[in-house]
Amino acid sequence: MKKSSFLLILTLVLFLIIPITDLKVSAKASTSSKSNQKKTSVKTSNSNKTSKKTTKSSSKKKTTKRTTSKRGAAYSRGSGAVLGEGDVQRIVNYAKKYENVKYVYGSSSPKAFDCSGFTMYVYKAAGINLPHSASEQSKIGLAVSKDNLKMGDLVFFETGGAGISHVGIYIGNNVFIHASSGAGRVVTTSLSDNYYASRYRGATRIVN
Repeated sequence: MKKSSFLLILTLVLFLIIPITDLKVSAKASTSSKSNQKKTSVKTSNSNKTSKKTTKSSSKKKTTKRTTSKRGAAYSRGSGAVLGEGDVQRIVNYAKKYENVKYVYGSSSPKAFDCSGFTMYVYKAAGINLPHSASEQSKIGLAVSKDNLKMGDLVFFETGGAGISHVGIYIGNNVFIHASSGAGRVVTTSLSDNYYASRYRGATRIVN
């Protein structure tokens, strides 16, 4: 009888202990699962952030891509409007007065000119102020096509390196007047001249 009671008590104790152990194991498993889920979620979040950063970085690289200027790619654009009204025939006649005046780089006096100094001087007499730079002058006035050139228009050329570096005044009949470093003086030249025809980069109208 005593042995039977002992076995009964042992059975009850085991019956109670096993479920408690199972609950602890289940709780640990649940905690471990939640921890793994959090780690996975954090990794996924970090992965997404890294992916977004990479995409943004790639996008920035694409939008900041620089283009290199090549010879022949620079054209005069003008500012979109003429600077005033004027007697273009008078401007042309005034320019012709200085034909054969010597060329001196950086000069804009009646005794010597460089190319932009010459155009600046001529237009100043007509009440128009131009910068002493062929490149800067190309940004002023109304851009015109070669087929629509009129007397008094500024014509631009790319004679050295990339970009506009020479300017003259169109005087009609496919001819322009300019201070030429090659000729060493102010001369008239045809736009059909091989040297200048291949280096022509556009024109702007300063006055109507």
